[in-house]
This record gives sequence, C-alpha cells and structure tokens, in this order.
Amino acid sequence: MAWPTPQDYNEAVQNPRLAFSDADLINGRAELNQLGIPRAIAGNFACVYKIQTNRQRWAARCFNSEVSDQQRRYEAISTYLAKVALAYTVQFTYMPTGIKVQGKPYPLLKMEWVQGESLTVFVGRSIGYSDTLLSLAKVWARMMADLREVGIAHGDLQHGNVLVVGDQLRLIDYDGMFVPGLAGQQSNECGHRNYQLPSRTGWDYGPYLDNFSAWVIFVSLVALAVHPELWSKYGGGDECLIFRKEDFERPESSALLLDLSASPNTQLRLYVELFTSFFNLSPQDVPSLDGNITKITIEPPRPWWIDQTTNLPPRKTSPVEVKPTKEVEVATPDPGWIVDSLSEDEPVKQLAFQGQTGEVRIIVLGSLTLMILTRLFVEIPSSELLVAYSCALSFNFLLCYIRYKSDPSRIEYEAFKKDFKAFMRQVDEHQAVMDAISAEKLTVQSKLAESRREIAAKKNSLGISVQTDLNSAQLELNSQLQVLNQRRKDTASSETKKLNVIQDTLVTQISDLDRKIRALVQKESDDKVRMLDSLRDMHIQNYLRGCLVRSSPIPGIGETYKARLAYSGFATAADINGRVRSVQGIGQAREAALMSWRQSMVSMALRSAPSLSSVDSQTIEYKYRQERQTLESERQRLQAQSQSQVSSVRQYFADVRQSVNDEERQLQVAGGQRKIRIQQEYDAKIVTLDKEATVVKNQAAPTLNELSQKLQNAQKQIFALKWQSAKKEKVGRRFASLRFRDYLRTMIVS
Repeated sequence: MAWPTPQDYNEAVQNPRLAFSDADLINGRAELNQLGIPRAIAGNFACVYKIQTNRQRWAARCFNSEVSDQQRRYEAISTYLAKVALAYTVQFTYMPTGIKVQGKPYPLLKMEWVQGESLTVFVGRSIGYSDTLLSLAKVWARMMADLREVGIAHGDLQHGNVLVVGDQLRLIDYDGMFVPGLAGQQSNECGHRNYQLPSRTGWDYGPYLDNFSAWVIFVSLVALAVHPELWSKYGGGDECLIFRKEDFERPESSALLLDLSASPNTQLRLYVELFTSFFNLSPQDVPSLDGNITKITIEPPRPWWIDQTTNLPPRKTSPVEVKPTKEVEVATPDPGWIVDSLSEDEPVKQLAFQGQTGEVRIIVLGSLTLMILTRLFVEIPSSELLVAYSCALSFNFLLCYIRYKSDPSRIEYEAFKKDFKAFMRQVDEHQAVMDAISAEKLTVQSKLAESRREIAAKKNSLGISVQTDLNSAQLELNSQLQVLNQRRKDTASSETKKLNVIQDTLVTQISDLDRKIRALVQKESDDKVRMLDSLRDMHIQNYLRGCLVRSSPIPGIGETYKARLAYSGFATAADINGRVRSVQGIGQAREAALMSWRQSMVSMALRSAPSLSSVDSQTIEYKYRQERQTLESERQRLQAQSQSQVSSVRQYFADVRQSVNDEERQLQVAGGQRKIRIQQEYDAKIVTLDKEATVVKNQAAPTLNELSQKLQNAQKQIFALKWQSAKKEKVGRRFASLRFRDYLRTMIVS
C-alpha cells in the first residue's frame, strides 16, 4: 500500500482525536512551527512530533516507509530494554495501527520526550573547556561498556541520536538497534556515513555494531579537548564532530589525521595511532572501547627552553670490560691580574744623578763667557770665530757626556739593564719550553679527537644502516599486511555476495510472505471496518426515521412549513436532503436549518451507535485465520532456513577472518623479532665501538696526564718568572729620569 508523505502526517496530526488511537496522544496537541503547522523532526526513516498533554510530553514517531518485520523488531527491542532497564535508553510502545492518515491505519512509535542538547550542540558550546570534554569522554566510554555488557548495540551512534541531559547521556532512534533476540537478522540501515566504517553492510548486525562509531566519538572528544582549534578548522558541527567518511577511506591524505599524528600530546597520539589501525578491519574485528578509561590527561606544552638546554638521554649499552683511566686536567690560574696589580701601586720614586755638576757648569759657563768677551774686544774674522765657537761647544758637549756616563746612578742603571736582559732571556727560554709542551699536548689531543671523530662517524654510519634495515623490514611487513588487508576486504566482499544471494532468494520470499500476511491483516481490518460502518449506517438510518419533522422544534420551520414538508415526502430526518429546497417557501436559510437539524440527529445517533460484536469479529477473523496460519508457518520455515544459511556463511567467513588474523599476528611477531635482531646487532657493534673509543682514550690518557703535569709545572715557573719580571720592571721605572737630556736639564736648572 502507498505510504503517507510528511505532508499527509502533518494534516493528520492537526486533529489528534481523529488521528491517534492512544489515549494519551488523543488528548494532546502537537507543537507548531511559526506557520502554525505541526513541527516535524525529519529523519531517514521517520518524522517525529512533539505531543504535549496535560501531564507530560511524548514523542510520536511516524514512519516514512514500510520496513520488513518492523513490528517484531520493535517488540523484541522494547521487551529487552524493559528487562535490562538501562539509564541511557527510553522506554517506548510500538502500535501497529497507532495513527490514521486519510482513514487508513499506520504504525506509530510512542516514547517519552527527552529534553536535552544534541551532542554537537553541547560539544560546540564546550569548546575551550577541556575538563568538560574529557569528563564527557569518560562518561561516553562508561556508557559503551554498559551497553556491551548487556549485549546491546544502537546501530547508528552519531551526533543527532545522542542527547546530553544534565550529566547523563541518553540515546534515541532505535530503528537499527541490535538486541540478543534479533540475532541472525539483517540490519535495516548502515548508520551515518561520518561515523561508520565504509565497509559496513546490512549483514553486519550484532553486539559489535557500535565499536567503530564509539571510537570515532571518543577520539573526537579527546582531540577537541587537547586542540579546541580543530572544531573551527575542520567544520565541527556540520554533520560531524571532526571526522568525516573521507578520513576513513583515504587516511594517507587526511589533513586532520596528519595534524593529530603531530600532536605534542603523547596520549592523544597513541589513541589516534590505534584508531587509524581499525580502518582496514571489518566491523566485526574492531575492538570495543574500554569502559575503564579513566585517566585522560592533557600534557602541558613543552617549554621552548627544554629543547634548547636538555640533552637526550644517553643510549644504554652493555658495560665494557676495559676501564678508562682518569684523564687529569689541571687548570692553572692566570697571573696577569697580579702582574697588572704591580703596575697599579703608588708611583715609583725616580733615581737622581749622584755626580757633582757644579764644576762642569763653571767650565761651560766660563767658556761661553770667554767667547762672548773675545768677540767684543778682539777683531777676529767671522770664519775663524765660527770655528772657535764650534770647537768650544763640542768640547762642552763632550765634557757633559763624559761626566753623564760616569755618574754612579748611570752606572747602576747600566748594570740593571744587563741583568734584566739576562733575566728576560731566561723567561723566553721557559716560555719556549711551555709552548713546546702545549704544542705536544695539542697534537696528542688532536689525534685523540680524530680517533673519536672516526668512531663517531662509524656510529653514525651504523645508525643510518640500522635505520635503513629497520625501514626495509617495516616496508616488507607493511607489504605483507597490505596483502592480508586485501584478503580481508575480499573476504568481506565474498561474504556480502553470498549473503546477498541468500537475501535474493530466501529473504525475498520471506518479504513476499510478510506482504501477504500484512495484506490479509489489512483485509481483515477492512472487513471489520466495513461491517462496523454498515451497522452504524443502519443504526443512524433507523434513528433518523424515528425523528419526525412535525414533532421536532426546528428554528424557522413553523407548522405550515412542516405540513408542506410532510406533503412533499420529507416527514423524518432520514428524508431531509438537498431536494428539500424544492418545497414551496423553503429558501436557503430554512434549508440550512433543516440540514443542521438533521446533522444534530446524526450526532445523537452516533452516541448510541453499536460496536462490532465479538461474534461478528470472530467470524471475520476465522475467514482469514487458516490462510494466515499457512503463510506464517511457511514464513517460519523460510526464516529458519535463512538463519541457518546465514549462520553457516557467517561461521565460514569468521573462520577465514580468524585465519587471516592469526597469520597477521604471526607476521607481526616475525617482523618484531626481525627488528629486535637488527637492533641487537646494532647494539653489539656500538658496544665494540665504545670499547674501541675507551681503549684509544686510555692509551692517550697517560701521555696527556704527563704533558698536563709538565705544563702545570712550566706554568708555575713562568708565573714565578713573570712575577719577578713585573717587579724588575717596576724597579726599572726608577731609572726613567736618567736620560742625557735629563742630565743637561739638571745642569741648567740646578
């Protein structure tokens, strides 16, 4: 039969008394939108109306299309939910004929209205509040554990089907729910595309059904707690939290997964690495979310200076047998500050000339006076006078220089210079010795550094080699795992094909029987309706025939008009129809009054209208019982046959998947062992190089220690010599005023 459109449901819900069969919903009223039309929340398979009654609010779920075996599924789900009584679910009632649309009954789901925020609204409002999102992630993991414990799978976990009510989570929309009573059936939906594995099919139907979508939501919550900027960057709230179907189909090109893999939060990176490993699994092989996840933390950002100042921990190697000899390095203090301090003392008192300068001064002055007098009193040629002046000046200068050189202070200065030159030669000799020791030590250290560089280069080469070997081993393992993943996909495809073959045969036959059974039920219902309508019509006609026009008070119809009506054949309410206007004097107003009176009599007749008797009802039921029982028996046989074949196919491919999983574990173990062997060989070579480095160091250590000791002694000696040199230089400053010009100045000034 044709299924009602949303517009049909809107028109029906506007009249609850005529539309609903449930007592609560009959007395309710639908929530309206701004246009005054019932507000419908549309979904994939149904539209939901919020019905307000005097006592509480209900959700009336009207289906958009026919779902095979719908009533049996909802009865199984309702019974099991009432039995386990989980706080996350809402009790509901399935009514096969709960709503009438255009006079025909259709199924209806009635459940308590849950007032809360959808998951996307709550998460969007909580962006930036890490503690809130982490707490929600813990509640989510706990809920999944509780559902798994009682064998329930929702089947379509996504943002629109999860409500946050206070500090609790509530689930709505149970169209695709799995409960133990539905084992062996096929799912009638595959869930929201952004929350399910792309490989999920209708044959995936069991307690494992929510495992992947549970991880999608959990990882999304943790990721948004650590990196709230992902919400706006990747369009959170637009039919997803942050993940989309494309991330699962092409993870290698997913910018979101690339960002999450580079997160500084170690725990988030581990979750993401585990999550991405599920993409190539079948829905049955995805592990469940652990409900005991309680420790979810956000690591503080690593300070920039940690990377600048903290060294990586040294590589652990086996202890070497050769014990290194301690290399002695003695730091010799620089004596420069002491030498400099000698020059900063108070000024040195200058040594004066000790010889007598009076007689020299008399001779010089007398010779100069004699030359002046001779020029005044004796006529001498200028040339001869110039020669005489030159001889006199030369004689005086020579006399002064001879007396300068023979001065005791000057003799003391010459002896000091000779002694100081000999001392400085000794300092230079010691400096040369120390430089030679330093050069020899530098040579030894250079050779040791070169040996260390060679060993370090060998280590680096080994590191590159081992990394290449490890990468090669990993690539080989990845190639083998990729082959296994392809086998998994081929297995899933083959399983789906075989199951589809079963569906095309047995399930199609079962669906045909279901349609025939529903058609019989509908025929039975139609027969009852027709019989009841016939009884009511007969009752109404009899009642109207007993309502006489002449004896009834009708507004505007006096005795004259009643007589005319009786004369024209309109004696009872049953006779009143559209032809009454042909009676003389009965105009439009009196016709309306008569029709209104007749309608009121019909309403009074309906109040006392009889219902269908149990005998009549049983007669109609008996008419269709045998045929329905035959169809139901055939359906049960086909159902059992279908379940048997489906179970056989599932078991076969479960064994195939288990074989692939075992082979994968063996490959993982073999790959891990190969990596361990490569690492062990590398570690052994590193230990050998470390021993070699220790031997080289131990061989150089005695020489370096000896040279360091010699250098220390030489530094001590050179320090003592520099100390003495500084003191001698200070003594030498006493002779700074014993220059020849100072001697001449003394003779003139004194």
